[in-house]
Amino acid sequence: MDDISMAGDHTCLVPLVTDEDFSPAFKKSAERVAKRVGMTANNVRAMANSPELGATMRQFLDDVWDHGDLPKPLKALIRHKVSNINACLYCSAHQVRVMVSQGVEQEKIDNMHDYRTHPAFSEKERAILAYAEALTIDAGNIPDDVMAGFAESLTAQERVEVTIVAAAMGLLNKLNDGLRVPLEQPMLEIARTISFDKN
Repeated sequence: MDDISMAGDHTCLVPLVTDEDFSPAFKKSAERVAKRVGMTANNVRAMANSPELGATMRQFLDDVWDHGDLPKPLKALIRHKVSNINACLYCSAHQVRVMVSQGVEQEKIDNMHDYRTHPAFSEKERAILAYAEALTIDAGNIPDDVMAGFAESLTAQERVEVTIVAAAMGLLNKLNDGLRVPLEQPMLEIARTISFDKN
């Protein structure tokens, strides 16, 4: 296998490991991700180059998705908001697909940039997305009104879970963009519909 992998217009910094070369831990993770997005994701293939640390990272990301009390459609909204702010096309496209699979209303998907005023979003969702946005832009300088709305709208457990989901997604954005993980062919059509927040 080559030291780098080519896909579309992107050159990945690591080979994209084939299914038959996955370790048992990566096979399990690949199956979990495939349930969400309908394919073996290239970010799983990229992380498989590090059998121990990559598997640990994949397990962490899977646990953040699977555990806690936040509903998965809400986690998907948070993940998409963070990915969009970070201008991670790979993750933004994947999160659109995940939102659809989780039953997020199309009206919310189409109006994520207008979450503060669009009627499809509840006040709690607005507080969560405003916090996730501020956390992603500058975690040490979240505006007082955003922090107050977030604290008033959510329980302590929810506040911790939202923060973990948002922070984990930011980490995944950096991994995918840093390694230049290419979008899979089925994701390219979704990627063409993505527009990024203008902060």
